[in-house]
Amino acid sequence: MNLERLRAETRAEHESTESVMPLMQAELSQEQYVDVLRKLYPVVRSWEQFALANAPADLTETIQGRQRAGLIAQDLKVLNATAGDDARVFPAESVPGLESGAPTYRASFLGAMYVMEGSTLGGQYIARHLEEVLGLAQGKGDAYFRGYGEHTGEMWRAFKGVLGEVPEEQADSVIAAAKAMFEVFREGMTA
Repeated sequence: MNLERLRAETRAEHESTESVMPLMQAELSQEQYVDVLRKLYPVVRSWEQFALANAPADLTETIQGRQRAGLIAQDLKVLNATAGDDARVFPAESVPGLESGAPTYRASFLGAMYVMEGSTLGGQYIARHLEEVLGLAQGKGDAYFRGYGEHTGEMWRAFKGVLGEVPEEQADSVIAAAKAMFEVFREGMTA
């Protein structure tokens, strides 16, 4: 699959999602940041629960090593806040191709995963901004945005390798799922 095409065709959805998160504002307050984390937590947690239970067999181990919702809860604790009891269920029906038995299920799953994994790269930039604006120590209150720490680049490259192996005839499924996953995030942030 052509990853540049995926990035280009999901750019509008990516930007729309980013626009509802005030994380890069110069005047970001801790209260605003905590609000973002509280909204982000159920979205990430519900995806991770869905992914662990429904990952294609060859991706199960990959998914197990990429769980980050706990980092959001940890960040909230550092900031003297809690995640709340939102028991949201991941809306798989809103992501095309994630229906059980769909012929392009794996491609669609990877499209949704692309959004989750891509956030680890942008998160590095966000984390540095949070540390500067909010006076956070690295990884103390911004662990989620630190992604996989020093392994973020390596894990992103590994994921891109898997994504790059998707047959080109399934690229539309990857793109449609990624677009829908960005919308899941946007809706979660505006709820």
